[in-house]
Amino acid sequence: MTTQYQSMQSPVKSWKPRGIWAWLLTLVAVLLALCMVAPAYCMAVPVQFVVPGFLGLDALLFPLHLLVVTVLALLLWWVAKPSRARLARTLFGFVAILTAIMALTPAFAMWQRARQLGVPLSLGNYLENAARMNDGRPPQLNRSVSYGTAKDGANLQLDVWSTGLPNSGPLRPAVVFVHGGGWIVGNRSERPGWNRWLNQLGYEVFDVEYRMPPSVRWQDEIGDVKAAVGWVAAHAADYHVEPARISIMGESAGGNLALLAAYSMGDPELPASTGVAPVAIRSVIDLYGPTEMAKLYDTTSSPGFVQNSESTYIGGIPEEFPDRYHALSPLYHINAQTPPTITFQGTMDRLVPMEQATMLDEALTKAGVAHELYLLPANDHGFDINWGGLGTQIARTKIQDFLQSH
Repeated sequence: MTTQYQSMQSPVKSWKPRGIWAWLLTLVAVLLALCMVAPAYCMAVPVQFVVPGFLGLDALLFPLHLLVVTVLALLLWWVAKPSRARLARTLFGFVAILTAIMALTPAFAMWQRARQLGVPLSLGNYLENAARMNDGRPPQLNRSVSYGTAKDGANLQLDVWSTGLPNSGPLRPAVVFVHGGGWIVGNRSERPGWNRWLNQLGYEVFDVEYRMPPSVRWQDEIGDVKAAVGWVAAHAADYHVEPARISIMGESAGGNLALLAAYSMGDPELPASTGVAPVAIRSVIDLYGPTEMAKLYDTTSSPGFVQNSESTYIGGIPEEFPDRYHALSPLYHINAQTPPTITFQGTMDRLVPMEQATMLDEALTKAGVAHELYLLPANDHGFDINWGGLGTQIARTKIQDFLQSH
């Protein structure tokens, strides 16, 4: 009876920290939990391309990096064990489980996708490039050459990324690379990883700078890209390039311009900025580029960024300039002569909806154009910023196969 009474009176374990050390651990645990819940939500829900959307974007770009937080949370859970910091231990355990899910769920989805595609993935490649951000580099002035002068007197420039091979033997293929940035920011050579990689495959690369608002008209960006392609063809002999094997590649807004340049080549409504001749593009590599401009304006998950970018670039909203939005949509320039195209699109892209890629796929199929579409699960806009990322590994493998075939 006494024993039963004492058991009933024994104190219940308290959630309240006891001592300074326990309080400190609890504060750290609360802050860590709050810091991880926000990106977890933004990973699952493609909220706008602003803070806190950047948190979800970064988490999807570098998911396996989150395992560092998992390990840290487990260590703190172990440290908190003898400190009577019950709440802290619970929160550290929660963070460890949450971050493990955040890291492994996208990785597992990509591993499954890679198996479906027959693409080998390398954890070593991911780790080797874990801190190598393939983004935001300045123009390479030692590589820069002028590809013409625009009517407004602007000196148009591109960077030449050479294979370094001698100008002898068979002529080499070339790739014209078009940077992204929502048509309003960005510069040539800001993604050098792609240029170096293409050089390793034997492609001479020409990374284009094009004029952007506020001082340019809506036709000038595509006009500059076409002028660059024409210049490369005209100077092909200088770089030991075969004029009939010039492909074009772009990402985001650059993907849109790459598609548009290839699909509308020779269209008098979208002329080159200089007096170059139209060039038959060999193939197109599109990384998450918009294909239907008016629909993008209405359906993006990040209207604050995308609508401002589009209206600044085009000169107004779709209701004001429907003809311009139509003319700048690659979707409406597809025909039987459209060059082979390969497209990569993340299913969690918070800027360019997946529908933009599937509409392109349907239109190319209807026109009988050779093309490939790869939807990458749990990948966001700009997934290739992580050069060792699983999505980027799939893209490199498929692009290499595509270029060998076209």
